[in-house]
Amino acid sequence: MKCNNVMTFLSQLRAKSVSASISDDNLKYLVDSGYVERLSKDDYEKLSASLANLSTVQNEDEGAHAKEVADEETLSHDQKRTHSIRFFFEGRDKKEADRERVQVDEQNVSKDGETVHEKDEELQSLIQKKSILDKQVPFGECCLSLTGKGVTVLHDLTDRIYRVGDKEFEEFIQETKATETALQSIVEKASSFYREIRFATANMDTSPLASRNVDDEDYDEDEDEDYDEDSYRIKSKGVESSQLWSVSIGLAKLEGNYDEIKESFLQTVNMLQRFNSNLDSKLMAAETLVASGHASYPQLLGTLTSIESQVRQNGHVPEELSIGIATTLYCGINPDGLKRFDVFTRVTKSYMAAALLSSSQEAEDTLKQRFENFKSILDGWGYSPSEDTDLAATYLTLSRLDEKNAEDKMNVLVNALKSEFEFPLVPAAILTTMPLNANELLDLAEKGATILQSQLLATGLPHSELANLAIRLIYGH
Repeated sequence: MKCNNVMTFLSQLRAKSVSASISDDNLKYLVDSGYVERLSKDDYEKLSASLANLSTVQNEDEGAHAKEVADEETLSHDQKRTHSIRFFFEGRDKKEADRERVQVDEQNVSKDGETVHEKDEELQSLIQKKSILDKQVPFGECCLSLTGKGVTVLHDLTDRIYRVGDKEFEEFIQETKATETALQSIVEKASSFYREIRFATANMDTSPLASRNVDDEDYDEDEDEDYDEDSYRIKSKGVESSQLWSVSIGLAKLEGNYDEIKESFLQTVNMLQRFNSNLDSKLMAAETLVASGHASYPQLLGTLTSIESQVRQNGHVPEELSIGIATTLYCGINPDGLKRFDVFTRVTKSYMAAALLSSSQEAEDTLKQRFENFKSILDGWGYSPSEDTDLAATYLTLSRLDEKNAEDKMNVLVNALKSEFEFPLVPAAILTTMPLNANELLDLAEKGATILQSQLLATGLPHSELANLAIRLIYGH
């Protein structure tokens, strides 16, 4: 059973007008899998007959609620009388009669509550039956309707039919489950990384080694051996929860032993404490080094020190960002990235955009032209030049996507993400570079956010940051 055929059949069921044919075996599969509900004609008639007294029950339910309100008002009135000053001057018989009246009122209200509860349940049951009946579509000797699970899979099919139309439906279901399982596994692993990194960054390490400036004249690379590799207390005044989650998700997506990845990352961050960049930059740099496999290189610190010094002195990169920029150039695929950095800092004011462009092996003139073309597109959409426009243009440039197709796809994504992000260009550009259409990407991001939310309920992250993390999560899937 091909996905095209399933989508057509389910769509017609939703529209309550079925003309597509389906084999008995395929229909049985859809019913047994919970996508379609089937009623025999006898069951349909019984269900219809059970609704004959729906209007009567509705009237009875309304009457029960009205009586409860009236009796509660009577009780309130009689209770006020027994608590008034005049009550204390009444005779004994009058007082006793008033108290008995209150007791009767209380009994009435209690009985009303029971009646209301019974009528509400009876009415709700009939409403649910009517909802089932209203969805039924005559089909041969039975009636069919789309279940909630069926609505969900139809939505998934609609967003993905452009690539799965000729695929077997069962294969599509297995693929969908595998993707969701993979995302769930990443989030669970990321949760463990998050706890470890949060603990490591909880307090500031004020040791001389941690605060030493890498430009000190007496710096000796061999002193790196003096690091206590078991000490993971990181020099920090704290870092945003969303940044920690972002790094944790990145680490969780790496293949390899969890403990080895964690140890390598924390040792790398500890090593980067010699630099005076902010912690966000150090965390990003450490993740990049671990992911690229460079974290264990013997001459890493000496090489990074040299690159970091050059990007500050020659590229005028602020010290708080310098280690992140230096690491991007160090791990880039172009060995001449540092030389090209000087070129691209004259093309863009974004240091990260310049570093990313410099790391590409594509010709400088080609990169410049594509970058300017994409910036022109964003300018035409009304976005003033900024860090966001330059980064977005950079991601699109490096993707090597056809400019017209990229523009059309990103336009859809930007408009969809405006409700999630105050500045949607960068997340939209990242999604645009993925080889899926816009609607499928948005649906996948929504699924990612749902999975993340189960782990992030107690963090208090704004919805936009959760959406950002969802994009980080699905990137590459």
